[in-house]
Amino acid sequence: TQTMAMPTHEIGIWRYIIAGPILWLIGVFRNKAANLARKRTLWLILLGVVFSLSGFSALFALDRILSSLYIIILYFYPSLIVLYSLISHHPVPALFWLGLPMSLIGLVLTVYQPGQNLVIDPFGLFMTIINALAMVVYMIMSERIFKGIDDRFAGTKWVMTGTILVGTVMIPIFGLSLPTSLTEWVLLLSYSLFGTLMPILSMNAGLQLIGAARGSVIATFQPVLTVLLALLLLNEMLSLQQWLGGLLVIGSVLLLQ
Repeated sequence: TQTMAMPTHEIGIWRYIIAGPILWLIGVFRNKAANLARKRTLWLILLGVVFSLSGFSALFALDRILSSLYIIILYFYPSLIVLYSLISHHPVPALFWLGLPMSLIGLVLTVYQPGQNLVIDPFGLFMTIINALAMVVYMIMSERIFKGIDDRFAGTKWVMTGTILVGTVMIPIFGLSLPTSLTEWVLLLSYSLFGTLMPILSMNAGLQLIGAARGSVIATFQPVLTVLLALLLLNEMLSLQQWLGGLLVIGSVLLLQ
């Protein structure tokens, strides 16, 4: 988003008003009937509202605080999900008490470099906490609401409907401008497809297979993958500390399987 001229909140609005209709359009050509009870449909739309809250809070947070600090704070949310699973007597990975601390330590080693200025912007910190809580609510709700829905694609269409509603409501409040170049259109389309549609579809399907507790810990591999892609695509160098942190995260994911 740093390569685009439009404000962060407008990027967030565009991602949903582009991604949602694309998903519905694909659904038309799938020609597959999906029977969802009206009550379940309303819950799926609410799930979309929670997902959009997570997305907008992430954009606002990254405008205010360092990405490394953001990741360290955000990825405390797997602990909250597993804690909820323990309290509600849901299945929890047997080696959780070893795997989760490994993943948290690994994340800190991977994203934090000695000497970084960790001055914390209060609003950025608040948005990061909102982002983490929204992720907790989304993953727990998704696991429960999608249970029994065989066609996760059809369910996700209603989730994206919720995100469209939030984006539409935000337009008269914050405004929305058109992209000023073909490059911005391409970036918005890419963000909508690869940063919105693919993640939400795969997450809704994956949580039904492994549950929110295990899924949230496996998600901690995301920052490590980002660092590795920076190494491969941007020719960035990794320190010994980052290699060690990445290995700890990968090890924790393997333990929990």
